[in-house]
Amino acid sequence: MKKIIALLLFGTQCWLYAQNDRFIYAVDYKKDSTSQEMIRENYILDITKEDLAYYNRIDYINDSVFASTGKDGFKGFKLTPFFTKKLNNTLYENYEYIGDVNFYKIEEAVTLDWKITDHTKQINELKVQQAETNFGGRKWIAWFTPEIPLSYGPYKFNGLPGLIIEIYDTRKNYFFQLIKSEKIADNYQSHTLKGRKSNAIKTNYKKLGHLKLELYQDPFKYVFNGKLSIPEGKKLLLDDGTILSKEELKPAEKREREKMRSFNNPVELDKAVKYPD
Repeated sequence: MKKIIALLLFGTQCWLYAQNDRFIYAVDYKKDSTSQEMIRENYILDITKEDLAYYNRIDYINDSVFASTGKDGFKGFKLTPFFTKKLNNTLYENYEYIGDVNFYKIEEAVTLDWKITDHTKQINELKVQQAETNFGGRKWIAWFTPEIPLSYGPYKFNGLPGLIIEIYDTRKNYFFQLIKSEKIADNYQSHTLKGRKSNAIKTNYKKLGHLKLELYQDPFKYVFNGKLSIPEGKKLLLDDGTILSKEELKPAEKREREKMRSFNNPVELDKAVKYPD
């Protein structure tokens, strides 16, 4: 990691004039608040002179697969939420997939009230400073560096006078850590995100919550109502890797409901859907 951070430090005095930067974060988190199991995934924060995008590394791999084969998807591929934002606008565009053929889009302003403390430390070669905020029903501790004057970080965290290197909630359910940075080609555009954005259905959190509750009652409704088809001889790949034929869907509904109830610990805890027992 020292070499990675050294790359961040190189030319930081000119960072304000950088055009396209990619920051990769390791994210350790609990999907189920009642479990001790921590899951690790890598997420990517792309910042250009006009906008930013935050998305799962799976989508980056899918872009690479598409570039070489002309086809979407690969073993282990799944549909994951992502965010985009214009740098001159406070609105984040949140894109979420819940089992339909399209993503759902929610626009919201995210302005955080930070308390910057006097605490500092070194994360390898970087000097970082502590800040605290309350967001999404959790208290967060962030470590940012003014040496990289970009006021963003992973997820929707923004507004500090420097890039967020680490951030975690006080109950340690989520821990984000910067592990790598690189430049992005001037002509880079994500095929995967572009396609999902173009077909996204605009909604709000209240309506999305209702849709999730409906899906809980009928976990495979998009297959049975014809919105999502399974061609003859093909099977449905679920997020957890389970593969089911159309005939196996009804018997699997109970297990799918249990899985949905166990995903009770989103980053924004105050937006968690309360499913019936």
